Amino acid sequence: MDVNEVTALAEWLDDHVRPAMKVYDELAVAMEQNSNSGTKVPLREYLNAVEQSLRAMPVEQLTYQQTDVLAHIEIFHLLGEEGWRFVERTVKEGNYDPASAASDIRAANQRIVIAVQSFSEARSALSAVGMDGESKYDSSDKVTVRIRFKDEVKIANISQLKNRAADWYDISRGLAIAAGERPEDVEVKGATTGSVIFILGTTLTVATIISLIMKQVAATVKSTMDVAHTLQDWKTRKIADDVVEKVLQDRQKSIEDNGTAEALKLVKEKIGAHIKGDVENALKKSIEKMFSFAAKGGEVDMLPPPQPSEDEDINEAVADAINTITKNVEEMRILKATTQLLIENKANKIDEGDERPEAVEP
Repeated sequence: MDVNEVTALAEWLDDHVRPAMKVYDELAVAMEQNSNSGTKVPLREYLNAVEQSLRAMPVEQLTYQQTDVLAHIEIFHLLGEEGWRFVERTVKEGNYDPASAASDIRAANQRIVIAVQSFSEARSALSAVGMDGESKYDSSDKVTVRIRFKDEVKIANISQLKNRAADWYDISRGLAIAAGERPEDVEVKGATTGSVIFILGTTLTVATIISLIMKQVAATVKSTMDVAHTLQDWKTRKIADDVVEKVLQDRQKSIEDNGTAEALKLVKEKIGAHIKGDVENALKKSIEKMFSFAAKGGEVDMLPPPQPSEDEDINEAVADAINTITKNVEEMRILKATTQLLIENKANKIDEGDERPEAVEP
């Protein structure tokens, strides 16, 4: 992460997570009381407050690297919709082991408190040495795009580096041509090791195209996962025969096949009617390669420029592009998070078999 992301993450935690610590603590206190004494207190009011706080957290505003950091310190699964699922599951299990459930909620709250405080201290330390991050958008800057090579598109040797770089040359070339720009207008700003990440700098127009495509990629993956989830559920309940299974499988393949066409349509509608002939063919090739990259485990993330303030002198086209990029990136992250929850739901059902009975209100 760069300094902007560190300070932005600290600010995000202060704005959206710190307010939840109080209601989290109140739930922990109530659960501890119920596990240690004969006098029981109802949990519904505390649960409603925690649910409201967690579900109000806009985790879609976080970059993939920011979420990776929060996952590394073991608090990301305690935030947002996933955090509420953790709380709900823990409280439900409290019917069987109240003391352990109370201890788990207390430990989760303590991890959140420590993380919020640590990032607050990190931001203060950076500020003390003059590293506050840039808060304003400079229209001459490039939009940062991160390309993460992992899973089937990982880079472990020089041959793979050559092949992956060639793919992203083709992708960048098609996107730049569609935007009416040169391939070399897409800059390489850096790279990191480990799970290799290329850091590109693109113009607002190219960034807009990328955001549209990646949102459609995420939507396509979610839709196919919805169908797969339905098929698995029906097969488990033994209500899906061979005909139904074939219909659902065909539906899944149709969604996958139409994903690239839908992405091309979205780009043409947004960028303009000049996309045709060789330009359209180059763009279509770029879209197909981006879909393939994502299907093999690769990730594309962006750092949208900050929204311009009312007193900034930025023309309407630039403001519209920034708004479009920000909206598309956030929708992409929401779709990806929802898909991950579907995957986890499926895994939990397989692991647990029949659902446990609902929690009884104390």
